[in-house]
Amino acid sequence: MSPKSPPSPEQLALRKCLGSFPTGVAVITYASPEGPRGATVNSFVSVSLDPALVLVSIAKTARSREGLDDASFAVNVLGAHQGDVAMHFAGRPNECLRVPWQQDAEVPRLRECAAWLQCAPWRSVEAGDHVLFIGEVVAHGHDPSDPLIFHAGAFRIDKPASPRWRPPSPIDSLDRRRDLERWSDAGSTTHIVPV
Repeated sequence: MSPKSPPSPEQLALRKCLGSFPTGVAVITYASPEGPRGATVNSFVSVSLDPALVLVSIAKTARSREGLDDASFAVNVLGAHQGDVAMHFAGRPNECLRVPWQQDAEVPRLRECAAWLQCAPWRSVEAGDHVLFIGEVVAHGHDPSDPLIFHAGAFRIDKPASPRWRPPSPIDSLDRRRDLERWSDAGSTTHIVPV
């Protein structure tokens, strides 16, 4: 591994530009001789459904790069409550964190995630200062929970501003009818607009 040189002003500007695209956050986990390992990424994409392929992009200088060579791995899409897990695997380990490893999994993976995909190695491609690891999905699962989002250099766990749509209650319908009746009394029409 060679030491990293500091990014140039142009690279910093490009990183800021790319950071305007919100992404999910995943931890790529794999087995090593020292035990299960992982790396936090936001560069994970679906490639194909037939065959079922996904891609993760890992820096050539990352420790996980060698561990992923020709290795099975899991993509753990983190839930909104897992910011501490993301930071732990992003090179800021927390000695107090109890990593939620899934017991008896064929490939090391995490519990309590929004989704997970177990992958067999399919192909790797060098691309600039990264290696693209393409894995064939052999097992998967998901929990319909809110994902952890990364945007503009920070995690976003805010709930959406507006609640999910629901049909209007009878009270809401009455209020709407009253508003429309007031509007029609103002002279726009002599008929009540149906709700």
